[in-house]
Amino acid sequence: MLIRSASGLRGIVKNDFSPEIIDRYIASFILTQNITHCVIGRDGRQSGKDISLWVINSLTKYGVNVDNCDLATTPTMQLMTEKKQYDGGIVITASHNPSEYNGLKFLQNDGTFLSPEQCEDLFKVVDQKVSLDNSESLGVASYYLTADEEHIGKVLAAKCIDVKNIYQKKFTVVIDAVNGAGSYILQMLFEQLGCEVIKMNCDGDGNFTRSPEPLAPNLKDLENKVIEVGADIGFATDPDGDRLSIVSNGGKAIGEEYTLVLAFKNFIKHKESMVVTNLSTSKMIDDISSGSIRTKIGEAYVVQKMKELNIPIGGEGNGGVILNEVHLGRDSLVAVAMVLNLLSEENKSITDIIGEIPSYVFIKDKIEIDNSIDFDSLATLFDCDEINTDDGIKFSWPEKWIHIRKSNTEPIIRIFAEAKTESEVNSLIQILKNYL
Repeated sequence: MLIRSASGLRGIVKNDFSPEIIDRYIASFILTQNITHCVIGRDGRQSGKDISLWVINSLTKYGVNVDNCDLATTPTMQLMTEKKQYDGGIVITASHNPSEYNGLKFLQNDGTFLSPEQCEDLFKVVDQKVSLDNSESLGVASYYLTADEEHIGKVLAAKCIDVKNIYQKKFTVVIDAVNGAGSYILQMLFEQLGCEVIKMNCDGDGNFTRSPEPLAPNLKDLENKVIEVGADIGFATDPDGDRLSIVSNGGKAIGEEYTLVLAFKNFIKHKESMVVTNLSTSKMIDDISSGSIRTKIGEAYVVQKMKELNIPIGGEGNGGVILNEVHLGRDSLVAVAMVLNLLSEENKSITDIIGEIPSYVFIKDKIEIDNSIDFDSLATLFDCDEINTDDGIKFSWPEKWIHIRKSNTEPIIRIFAEAKTESEVNSLIQILKNYL
């Protein structure tokens, strides 16, 4: 079954995708976004080449010119879509989903994802089976070969990045790109920052040798490699390269919640700012900020609020960092550069830096449950200080919280909880599970 959300379209390739199905969504994208020139890229999955071909065939038969970046991260594609010649962009990716999945992320001409309302319009046109006539003149398909270099250049030009200072430190880094879209571009970035680079899973062939989501339990091999080579830091991305996780110089996966915290810590050394993040991001961001603005889960909601309030930095606790100066999207390259800049300026190890940040126990869980769950019925489950129902339901106290919501990308219910001790977190989750 296709999963449709504000994140676009995802499904199991052999069950859910065909040239005909792809064509319906491409026709709707053209109609709803007035597409005449489009840029596309893919995340490395083995199904991506076939789907890219289907996408190109559909676009060109309707008269749309296509520039194909081929293997490219989602943030690279967002940055390319900002170019004035494009009316929109498409990323062929299923992000952190397993290898049997793939999907389409649709971009509007400012490089941001379609809004939830725009996605609904696109899906409505598909469901209404609105047809689009073939063009009398075919669109032209070309390769775009300089996207990675352009992306790196934009990242290194950011005001909160001191390239010369990072270069002088000669950091030793290990990168695990899960053989996804970040396989080559991240190596190029590290080399321009003067780093010695040790690569893991950087073939770009979509062979996921670990679970594709860069969560701490999935990064044992990276932890071991950091210790083995005596690296200053290890980095891991998801297949489409918009999320980043970190392994410390002590060989410990510190959890993707630290990525935004460390990037923001670097940013406010250069400019005071609030930060926009989602409801399920760690309280650590509040402990180092002058205030956080919370939104529903999803990059589109964070970006929308950043634009509305003119806030220059935001992101999500899943390892996504958004720096408006570069572009309005989660970007692992931005996160890498900001974290390395922090290391170079603090002149401390990553272990020492995170040791100075108030810590919490953060647990992410999930359950399979009927989608008809009544979140309103949970309102009296906890005696708490604050309840937020913007996205599922979140219960908050001064030093702990629990959040339950439907996933946008999988047929599950997600549970997030955080407190000062493991017993407190487990108690919150168990109370919820017992009730459900």
